[in-house]
Amino acid sequence: MKTPLTILHIVGELNPNDLGGAEVHIVEVIRGLARKGHHQHVFVGQTDRCKVLFPFDNVTVHPVRCPQIPNLKLMLYIPAALRKIRRFLKSHRVDVIHSKQVFTLGVIGARLHRTTGIPHYLTVQNPLAYKEELVLHLPFVPAFINRWIQETLKPIAQYALRRASALACVSTYSKTRSLEMAPRARAEIVPNGVDTSQFYPPTDAKARGIEKRFKIVTTSTLIPRNGIDILIRAFGLLMREHPHAHLTIAGEGPLEKELRALVKQLRIDQHVDFIGTLRHDQVPDLLRQSDLFVRPSRAEGFGVSFIEAMACGLPVVTCPSGGILDFVKEGETGRLVPPNDPEALAKAVTELMKNTTSYDHISKQALILVKERYSWESIVDRVEEIYQDIVE
Repeated sequence: MKTPLTILHIVGELNPNDLGGAEVHIVEVIRGLARKGHHQHVFVGQTDRCKVLFPFDNVTVHPVRCPQIPNLKLMLYIPAALRKIRRFLKSHRVDVIHSKQVFTLGVIGARLHRTTGIPHYLTVQNPLAYKEELVLHLPFVPAFINRWIQETLKPIAQYALRRASALACVSTYSKTRSLEMAPRARAEIVPNGVDTSQFYPPTDAKARGIEKRFKIVTTSTLIPRNGIDILIRAFGLLMREHPHAHLTIAGEGPLEKELRALVKQLRIDQHVDFIGTLRHDQVPDLLRQSDLFVRPSRAEGFGVSFIEAMACGLPVVTCPSGGILDFVKEGETGRLVPPNDPEALAKAVTELMKNTTSYDHISKQALILVKERYSWESIVDRVEEIYQDIVE
């Protein structure tokens, strides 16, 4: 057996009732490493309520408190976390620092790596998050303000990428973009995964696509890059020929009010449900009760929601952006349509509704792919291997 390591995780906010793809990744990695006997210290946000996620004696959760000012709390977390972790390191030996994502957590890990020499492992979900997500999605914010934010944050993201001992990129897209910003970095692909003991097809599998009510679902944060506005417009077109269809949108975000207004404008509110954010353990049942997963993403570092849907036997319809291309092959493991094209999206969905042969083929091939390449066991083994390498 390999000598157990002591790992310090920089995670930030971790709400057990609201786990996104990046959060699921780090939670599953920590759990898997705990089962392998490694000792772990997890530095999180304001509270330690996430302790329920880690029922292990060799995992300790450390809350980091800082001012909760909207649009500034990520930046304010950096000095607060640095102070607390530096105090901790004065009395504890650590073999590896693992930061959950580039911004802002990777900045903390990079700084600690520079001052202590401890190897820094950085998970890279989307290296361009600083320009795609960390902007002010508010109608009264001028475009030049967001451009200024992007230009200000870019060198900070580059600093985090260039100061890592290893970049663990979740997709080919993330690796390519990371190396554009940090050409000399060591970059490996360590994808997001899915727990197939929770995400699996319904045992009483029905003849999908021919029921009276065809159920489309998306689990998405309601932000511009996820393209939910395009999904709603496509669904409006679909309803003209298929009034039996239904759309469920699981997720919250800054665009919710605008998207609800669009649904009313298109007069499809009787067929669209906004159900808010679900706990992660509630997602499998929603997927198993649905027929098709659709998210026409404009940008995607990986997209764990897609492989969760695929693991539940749902064909997915999306756009050829970013990490999606690692696992969605047109006509084989999903359907790909051009971005920002409601007509093409509606057509692809309609074809799957009508063609049960294509539907079943995609469902089967996607499930095989997920089981072969995206199990958490193999992913944790790869993380451990990289840890050992950068420590030695």
